[in-house]
Amino acid sequence: MKESIVIKNLGPLKDISIEEIKPFTVFIGESGSGKSTLMKVISLFRWIYKMQNIHSYLIKSNVNSPFEFDIYSYFESSGIKEFIKPNTEIIYKTTFDKRINYEIKFHQNTLYFSNQTINESYISFNKISFITETRNIIALWANIGASLTGGNLGFYFHEVFRDFNLASDAIKNIELNHLGLKFSVKKSDLGKNYRIESDNNEKFDIEFKNSSSGTQTSVPILLISEFFAKNFKFEDAFNGSVLKYLSSTDSLTKFKAVKNLSDINKKIYIHIEEPELSLFPDAQCKLMDNLVENCFITNTNPVELLLSTHSPYIVNYLNLLIKKFDKNVDEAKYNYDELAVYQVADGGLINLMAQNERLVNTNPLSDTINDIYNEYEKLG
Repeated sequence: MKESIVIKNLGPLKDISIEEIKPFTVFIGESGSGKSTLMKVISLFRWIYKMQNIHSYLIKSNVNSPFEFDIYSYFESSGIKEFIKPNTEIIYKTTFDKRINYEIKFHQNTLYFSNQTINESYISFNKISFITETRNIIALWANIGASLTGGNLGFYFHEVFRDFNLASDAIKNIELNHLGLKFSVKKSDLGKNYRIESDNNEKFDIEFKNSSSGTQTSVPILLISEFFAKNFKFEDAFNGSVLKYLSSTDSLTKFKAVKNLSDINKKIYIHIEEPELSLFPDAQCKLMDNLVENCFITNTNPVELLLSTHSPYIVNYLNLLIKKFDKNVDEAKYNYDELAVYQVADGGLINLMAQNERLVNTNPLSDTINDIYNEYEKLG
């Protein structure tokens, strides 16, 4: 399946067109350039497409579907409702076999579907995860959240906290190789006790909430990515959503599965805002090693990864991952052909993938350093 998206006149995004969203896609840009908005739109339309798949599965299995698509409530949850203009246009398209297209289009304040149902051959069951930049609050929220009944820190925070909680049910230890530490989940009288331990001769064991800011921002990335890449069971999610709905509506007797779950296409989509938060450049690069290992090398579920970042270190480091792939080095590595890197600027995109070499063109990211040097030279 090939995905594409077009976005016009949405907040800072004036004219965006991605012909093919690659399995590993990176957006880099200045604050306010629209990279997070772009990622949220892709995540949202992937979610709508996911729900259209479930809708199609139920209809074709002889069951009424409960889903209605209130696009403005979705825009509000995503934090982009205020960016909508009368001439805003969003077109998300999936293509199969280079000829079968399914299009979801927002045009003139209305959501349109090119097909009301998806052909049973192309029905998929997907999981969407969005790891927001506010993930640094998780360490504290995990301790006090239960006492703040009704507390609301926004849609994306509660989504990422739910994924974090789910992941920590399944995974009790992860190595934080980028920091030389270990994260562990232990039982306590109050439930889970999240701990950070040393992974070297300097022995210490502290609560997660008392760890460094870089630790607090990177643990959710590694825990959630490892869980969805290796531990997530589509069967459990299916039973907890589709079968639960059928049971609650007394529709199990009518249900005639159009396709077995084992035969349905499946994919995990992980979206991460600013993975570099509070990390030294060396740790940023090592975090990328761990993330690529989780999602593309040791994974058992099919994963696609989308990042938004300010960090030129991360983008530069991608070239080392490409080189390691081409040299078949037995370490974290990634295929140039499956990677896309875009600079978000002036309401549009600049493709940073070099056309004549297998590398990312990082020259545009050096402008600030060059400007500082030139200013230094002028001062004599």
